[in-house]
Amino acid sequence: MNQSYMFSSIIAVFRRFYGRNINNEQNEIPYNFAPAAGLFPGVLVSVIGAAFVFLIGSLGGGIMSALLLPLLLEILTGWRGISITVVCFERLLAGREQIGNKKDEPRNNTDLMQRQILFATIYLFRMTVFGLLAASGNAVWFVYVLGGSYLIRGELSKNGEDPVEGFRFGGWIFYLIFSLFAGLLAFHWNALASLPLAVVLTILLLVGCARIVEKHFDRTEFWMADLLGYFSENIMLFIGLILFGRQIYG
Repeated sequence: MNQSYMFSSIIAVFRRFYGRNINNEQNEIPYNFAPAAGLFPGVLVSVIGAAFVFLIGSLGGGIMSALLLPLLLEILTGWRGISITVVCFERLLAGREQIGNKKDEPRNNTDLMQRQILFATIYLFRMTVFGLLAASGNAVWFVYVLGGSYLIRGELSKNGEDPVEGFRFGGWIFYLIFSLFAGLLAFHWNALASLPLAVVLTILLLVGCARIVEKHFDRTEFWMADLLGYFSENIMLFIGLILFGRQIYG
């Protein structure tokens, strides 16, 4: 595996997860590089959040992070994760099957209002968590969370042989090395101390998501991997809030 192939694989993964056309054949995507789709944006939002806190303080930085960071990530994905989640929750609440069709239109005004409430609830949750985590001074957690959630997406999307022969655990290696460097560059003991927790959470969530797919579905479709990855991302964000939230008050 040469350097040019690595770069082209990372570009292919970015196009897969951040492109607007997701109907192409997913077996041709080198999903071992899926963590890159979370790690690089994770560094971006971490730097922005840390810069806000450094320049205008914890309160102002937290507010700016809450307003900007989740919006930036949702725009990058075309609001796909939150849209699929809203439709799936709405169908589960209504007791309907075939939750995979995210383009299903609401049947009446009640359905439309229900979706709007779910959408606002999820987005406000993400705003709150991003703002509080940034204000706590632990923005590097975004790198671990986004890298781990896209690692989960990539692992779930592997159906059959992986295109990168001999690189079976490449996604894990890439995630661990990149996250370790990010933790070192954060110059804070909490950054490195929380990395093992992020790895354990990623493993547990991946195992849980794989069991869900195995029990209820024949194979993993792209929307399913994206949904479970987005769900895992929010769980890790919430656990980070529990872990670091008290530091906001010193």
